[in-house]
Amino acid sequence: MKKFLLFTLLFVVFLFLNSCIAMKDDVDMAKSELRAETTAKMKILEENVTKNVTQSLKEEVEKLNARLDEIEKTQQTEKQMQKNKIDLSFNNLEELRETIKELNQRIDNVDMTAQKNSLFSEQISALEKKIAENEAELALLKENLNSQIENLKPVDKFTVTKDGAIRLPDSESKSYNQLVEYTKSGNCDPAIARKAWETYADKWSESRKCDVDFWIGETYYMEKSYNKAIETLQPIEKTYPGCPKIERSYLHIAFSLYHIGKVDVANAILESMKQKFPKPAFPDEVKELEKLINSKMPKKAAPAKTPAKQQTKTPSKTKK
Repeated sequence: MKKFLLFTLLFVVFLFLNSCIAMKDDVDMAKSELRAETTAKMKILEENVTKNVTQSLKEEVEKLNARLDEIEKTQQTEKQMQKNKIDLSFNNLEELRETIKELNQRIDNVDMTAQKNSLFSEQISALEKKIAENEAELALLKENLNSQIENLKPVDKFTVTKDGAIRLPDSESKSYNQLVEYTKSGNCDPAIARKAWETYADKWSESRKCDVDFWIGETYYMEKSYNKAIETLQPIEKTYPGCPKIERSYLHIAFSLYHIGKVDVANAILESMKQKFPKPAFPDEVKELEKLINSKMPKKAAPAKTPAKQQTKTPSKTKK
């Protein structure tokens, strides 16, 4: 029984091995067939792919060639346009050169004409300037002539001309009275009054010398030129003894000294005036000056009172 089982087992194994070998042969054959079929398909596929790729490449190349042709045509067109532009520019440049040349010629002609006109204009301007100068000189001569004619005419009243000249009446007394009246008036111009008194002194050099110096000093006093007023008024007393203007000269010298801050000297002159002129001709002005000086002078201290002597009491005698 065991032998039978063993034989059976061996037979099954043999059959299995034969089946495996047969199967292997079938597999190898199937593989070979599959390879052959695959190779054939790959060849067909390669041919198809090559054909398609070639066709696509050919189409792309044709497209590129067409594009290149189009670009080349465009470049040719642009090149032709540039050439036309250059030709046109050259033509315009030549025309422009001709135009500039013509304009330069016109400018040269205009410059020559302008130079001629400028020369004429300068000559005309010089003549006009000369005429204006002559007219101004003529007007000045006419004005001077009229002024001289007016100055030759006698006047009846103290007058100041437009050019500042002083005209006085031919009468010495009339001129003096008018100048005094003007100098003492409220609308007096000290500079004009001083010039008028100097004109009077030139015209009547030997008349009223003291009065003339006094009134000239007054003009300085009126315009607050106090140093000049002192300088003019101070010599009057020594130069013209007995001059009726000495007292007033003293007075205005003292006022001038006060105004320039020399109060002590002004006070000394005032005290001197009180001795020389006990009855002043200008009492109000003297009082005013005295008041001003006293307001500036230091106040004198009152003398100290001496204490009263006390009476000593004598001791009473005691009765014995």
